[in-house]
Order: sequence, then structure tokens, then C-alpha cells
Amino acid sequence: MKHLKMLGLAAMAAMALMAFVGVGAASATVLESGSTKLPAGTDITASLSGSAALTTTDGTLLDTCTGGGISGKTTNGGGSSSTVNGSVATTGLTWTNCTRTTSTIAGGTLEVHYTSGINGTVTASGFEVTVETGIFGSCVFTVSNTNLGTLTGSTTTNAVLDVNTVVTRKSGICPASEKWVGTYKVTQPVPLAVTAS
Repeated sequence: MKHLKMLGLAAMAAMALMAFVGVGAASATVLESGSTKLPAGTDITASLSGSAALTTTDGTLLDTCTGGGISGKTTNGGGSSSTVNGSVATTGLTWTNCTRTTSTIAGGTLEVHYTSGINGTVTASGFEVTVETGIFGSCVFTVSNTNLGTLTGSTTTNAVLDVNTVVTRKSGICPASEKWVGTYKVTQPVPLAVTAS
């Protein structure tokens, strides 16, 4: 029994160490354009490619936009023990040519996490978007430490952010959550790659 208990403690210690190492590796993230590591203060801009849709989680379409984009600045350059963070002002998340009046009423932050190759995932927090739905009236949706989608990097052309996430209703009588899906092409800087530091 004593040996079994010691084996169990050793296994738990090994799992804890692996988890710690895994967290450290996952947090090592930098952005590069060509051979240049991008520093804090880098402007990043992406434009909607095709359309962005807001649907209920059961698939009912609430709103579609065919224009708009995301633009902001990095607040750090990332590194061996950190991810890349950025801030987006209220005017940095835009929606145009929408089936419903849609506007951003609060900016937020984005965080890029390296995954593999030259790619990553993007986490979003703080954004608030209002949609004039007609039938449900005005509804405000938000994200809080939400996985926004995947960032597919490139060493020669535009990186692509594929948004596929669930946003939460903050106010209004819309359904409690909606799905936001859209593809955004990074237009500055070009190229853009996500790498491990």
C-alpha cells in the first residue's frame, strides 16, 4: 500500500510538471513579418472577407455584414514567457453593409497564442457590440476571455483570421448567446506569421 501511495504521488508530481511545462511552451509567442520580430506598438489591420454572420446557436440568422474590419496596436511584443497582446479601440471594430444596424460600443483586447507552424489562436475580451434586431429590439453582445478563432499565418502573403465563436448577451431580449462567424484578411502587416519565441 505504501508503494502504491508513493507511485500515485510520483504520478501526480509528473503530471503537474508536464502541465507547467506545457503552459510555458504555449505562452511563448511572437509575431513576425518577414524576418522582423514585431515590437509593441505595431499596427495590425484586418478586413472582412466575404461576410460575417451572427446566428442563434440553433442556426437562426440574426444579422449579416459584408463589410467591416478589426484594427489595433500590439501592447507588447511577446516572448519566451509571454503571449502577444493588443488593444482595439471602439472605432477599431467596424461593421458595414449589415442587414441590421450594428455598432461597436466598447473596444477590447486581443491576445495571440502560438499553436504550431506559423499559426495561432486569438482570445478576445471586453468588446461590446449592439445590434438593432427589429423583433427583439436592441441587444448588446460581449466577449470575456473568449477564444475568437484561428490566425493562419503566412511568410509571403496575407495572414487570415477565421472567427468562429460564441458571444454572450449583455442586455436586451435576444437569445442568451449568439454565434459570430467571419473571415478577416490581415492587410497590415503583410506578411504576418505567428511563431514560438
